[in-house]
Amino acid sequence: MNNLDLNMLRVLDEVYQTRSLSRTANRLGLSQPGVSMALARLREHFEDPLFVRVGHEMRPTAQAEGMREGVIAAIAALESTLTYRFRFDPFTTERVFRVAMSDIGQIVMGPRLLETFWQLAPQAGVEFVAITDRTPELLETGLIDLAVGPVPNVPEGFFQQAVFKEEFVCLASLEHPRIVRGITIDQFREEGHVVVISSSYTHVAIERALEERRIRRRVAVRLPNFLLMPKLVATTQHIAMLPRRAGLTMATETPGLAAYPPPIKLPGHTITQYWHKRQSQDPGNRWLRDLFVDLFGDR
Repeated sequence: MNNLDLNMLRVLDEVYQTRSLSRTANRLGLSQPGVSMALARLREHFEDPLFVRVGHEMRPTAQAEGMREGVIAAIAALESTLTYRFRFDPFTTERVFRVAMSDIGQIVMGPRLLETFWQLAPQAGVEFVAITDRTPELLETGLIDLAVGPVPNVPEGFFQQAVFKEEFVCLASLEHPRIVRGITIDQFREEGHVVVISSSYTHVAIERALEERRIRRRVAVRLPNFLLMPKLVATTQHIAMLPRRAGLTMATETPGLAAYPPPIKLPGHTITQYWHKRQSQDPGNRWLRDLFVDLFGDR
């Protein structure tokens, strides 16, 4: 393989077709000495004359005859490979995209993403997986396509893009006897809180911000995820603090639940999407990344 290239195979094929070195040179845009040199290297490689002059023609040897179909196939395969450019059509693709997201990320982005996703890519699929310590490894190996949210310990070799800035909101029951138009700082301290500890970044960010301000809250219920939170807060006198978009979604979809600004100013955080450099030029991956930004990017 080190001795041959695509142009030499073309010379071999053209000499077979034209039976002439001069016509081969004209058709390939080469000089006749160049064709002769290429043929000499082919003869050396195959240890066969390949073509011998009979009258005014270059006639193929048995070796050249036997190689004919293989040469044509090799030229076609090389040209196809060297000119190949991956094309992605969302409307016809049957690709299954795997996206790592936190549970609250699925609440905020999942329904709207899937609605638009299936309008644009009706035959494609989506699989959501949880963000874990293994997420960077799964991105690097291609087992997941994209991670959206707080990914821990992202090493070099990854790309990232900010999607939107997130803040916080408080939830309380519309029937709460002590909370009417908003939550005061005293109520924030005294009312029982529903806390979700599965979304580590959200939980840690709130705890750190409250600790810096020397504000202690009374935790009444700890939950492993956000599934029970909306109904629990709507039907009790407990309150909750969580990311704003998720809180507004829950307040909209849960009867008897209201959302209020928090009584203290907490620093927001940026929701970012991550992908490995090996996926950077993948048009399908790029389409998915653009979809997240189009749907959820800050305006």
